Amino acid sequence: MNQLSLPIDQESLIKSKFSESGIIIRSIDRRDYPGETIFVVQVEETDFDSAANLGNRIDKDLDELGIKGFVAVRKAESTLVSPTTRLKRGVAEPLVNKLTNLLTARSRTSEVQPSLSYIPDAANNLQLTIAPRHHLIFGRRGAGKTALMVESKRVIDKQGHQSIWINLQTLRHASAQRAYVIVCMRICELVQAYYNQKEKAPEVLVTATTLYRELEKLSFADELEGKAERIIPLIQRLIRRFLDSIGTRLYIFIDEVHYLPIAEQPRLLDMIHGSVRECDAWLKIAGIKHLSRWYLAYPPLGLQTGHDADIIDLDITLEDPLRAKNFLEQVVKSYVNHAGISSLASIFSNESLDRLLIASGAVPRDYLVLGAQSISQAQQREKSRLVGVQDVNKAAGNAAKYKKNELEDDAASLEGTPQKILSALDRVRGFCIDEKSFTFFRIDFRDKESHPTEYNLVQELLDMRLVHIIDSSLSDEREPGRRSEVYMLDLSQFSGHRLKRRLKVLDFESGHLVIKETGTATPAKIANTPKERVGLLRRGPLFELKSLS
Repeated sequence: MNQLSLPIDQESLIKSKFSESGIIIRSIDRRDYPGETIFVVQVEETDFDSAANLGNRIDKDLDELGIKGFVAVRKAESTLVSPTTRLKRGVAEPLVNKLTNLLTARSRTSEVQPSLSYIPDAANNLQLTIAPRHHLIFGRRGAGKTALMVESKRVIDKQGHQSIWINLQTLRHASAQRAYVIVCMRICELVQAYYNQKEKAPEVLVTATTLYRELEKLSFADELEGKAERIIPLIQRLIRRFLDSIGTRLYIFIDEVHYLPIAEQPRLLDMIHGSVRECDAWLKIAGIKHLSRWYLAYPPLGLQTGHDADIIDLDITLEDPLRAKNFLEQVVKSYVNHAGISSLASIFSNESLDRLLIASGAVPRDYLVLGAQSISQAQQREKSRLVGVQDVNKAAGNAAKYKKNELEDDAASLEGTPQKILSALDRVRGFCIDEKSFTFFRIDFRDKESHPTEYNLVQELLDMRLVHIIDSSLSDEREPGRRSEVYMLDLSQFSGHRLKRRLKVLDFESGHLVIKETGTATPAKIANTPKERVGLLRRGPLFELKSLS
């Protein structure tokens, strides 16, 4: 009997063919689509040409098996280079350019490009995210929301569960109903793809195919009000029957929910939530918290936290700078190892790593990007070997423009918000730098309760990484029971040419917060103990929120 006539798993066939040809597969990724299956095979660069030819031959084998699909061969990323000795010339070594390229190119993650090396955080959020529970995943831009969801998807796919991924940035101008129709089409496609290679079509596949055709017509309709809602019980029944028949869970990953117009977000979440009720299907929804609205109380609409869903907060803040420093250095060390460099100390001075923590506000993506830009700054200095504090300062100063651009991009779901936030930034910066000569400030708890609208502007500055929280509950020295929050301006707002004399700057040195006065010989005041830390932060001027009205 011809070997190809035997019932055989397609992946096993591909692996055996590559093995017979002596080509090592680094990874194989199966992507099922209605009517077609794609096998993405990654091989070493030296094997690429022969692997591509083999892939073409396997396509013919798959065709003979009656399988509609093909093999796509890709060059795998280089394997880890064995650690070298410490770089003798530091940033002047050619190998450092490989590191900066990695930091720049892989600082962002997506469904198709996961983290270079996923570093679990201390809160063990990965285990929370893969649990059978609805989750709202919040964090500032660059905090690692997508990275966490991509890693979670990888884990649950490996466990044999089903998943779909929706990025709402592509639907940023859509209504809740239209976005819901797209989500439902993806669910139908998942069912169709699962049964793509089955000889007998079960009833659930017929249902999915029929429903998909109806959804496709709706996706082109001018008006969907009332029409999309009628799909909810149909898609709920489809999901339940599908999962009952295959005995696995379904995870629906929805990234960047804040891109959908904020008025539409609760309705979309409500419709999707209704579609997975009484099913072993779980929602994982990520976005920027203060640009997201996930629940309306009257009438009840959306996902109610604590009841329908739990919140996962990914923000690593400067409230615990030593913990943040240790985590972020672990992240960047994984990039250093991939570049074949022995240690961070052969590129960065200890002082520059401390400053990089402050400059990034403990945001992982900013830490990586500013790290790469700091290296580039150091390489421009004659005979420089290590990245210094001045290099980080310059990189942070250059970041001001792109942060404002990101602000306008992220806040697009809120009409008029970008200008409001920029005006709030100008007011806060003027208060700190021009009026008080401090880079940090306090907001009284009573004040934020009296001025919730103005306080929300400060929170939006926080989400946009233009201010960073240092302490969320600082006691008052004179009045027991009275408390305040402490914030620091982002380094981009006062570094470089903006730096003025006698400015009291909050910094971080050797595991401790310090206050320095720029342009003077005044010794730095170091917070060696928790009590001294409280004393330093109490020096911050009190900002009145009514000035943002």
